[in-house]
Amino acid sequence: MSQDVSLFSYKQGSSFLHKIPATWKIIFIPLINILFLSLPPYFAIILIVLQFIIATSLRFSFREQFCDVKPIIYYAFLLLAFKIISYFVVFFSNFEWGLSPLKSLWEYFKNWLGQCWGQTSTDFGNSGGQGGQPPIFTWESEKDTVFLLLKLFSIMQSASLIFKTSTALELRQGIGKIESFLRKIFHLKKENLLTDSLSMFLNFIPMVSKIWNQSKKAWLARGGKISIKMYKVLIPLLFSVGMKKAYNMARAISIRK
Repeated sequence: MSQDVSLFSYKQGSSFLHKIPATWKIIFIPLINILFLSLPPYFAIILIVLQFIIATSLRFSFREQFCDVKPIIYYAFLLLAFKIISYFVVFFSNFEWGLSPLKSLWEYFKNWLGQCWGQTSTDFGNSGGQGGQPPIFTWESEKDTVFLLLKLFSIMQSASLIFKTSTALELRQGIGKIESFLRKIFHLKKENLLTDSLSMFLNFIPMVSKIWNQSKKAWLARGGKISIKMYKVLIPLLFSVGMKKAYNMARAISIRK
């Protein structure tokens, strides 16, 4: 049976990255991302390759790495879907039905599609349309989006390395040390006020993913199928169980104070 893989789940190990204090990882890795966000996008590609090599050397499977960057992939497909839909809306809004509707639509669509992929067509707009439409997919029009997705991809990889090599307790202690240091510098109250909230927020991400995977696995084990019905049943359950666990965690922390 394959091991369950959850988003940003910790993986036990004794590698060099596991041994680095969580404090340094919390400080250093985000600073690297900020640096690479301000640099030309080609540096993001270098960071993606480097982080992939590091994750592979730590024996993180491709499935585990893919699980942590899936949100960016879904986001990319969502942008693609919205762009295609918007262009088809403009396509049909510009189209005028002629004496031969199907033939006019087919000729117009061919010319329009040719321009959408960066090809020129002098007949475009003469078969029922009202003028040309800018290409839907060209490097000049899409390069900024591609570079942004690459940078977001590298950021998700960095977050994955932090979560997979640091336990929830280590992350909480690391945040606490950073807050204590900042409070000491700025002469604020000694009691940390943000550590618990930030640590719960960070640890809530893998916890929600784990709840969803367990619920989905139970649904499939009972003969259910991946469908709209599954999401209608499991999403309210995810919300209910997640709120319950968050409440228990917050209550446990308040009792220990």
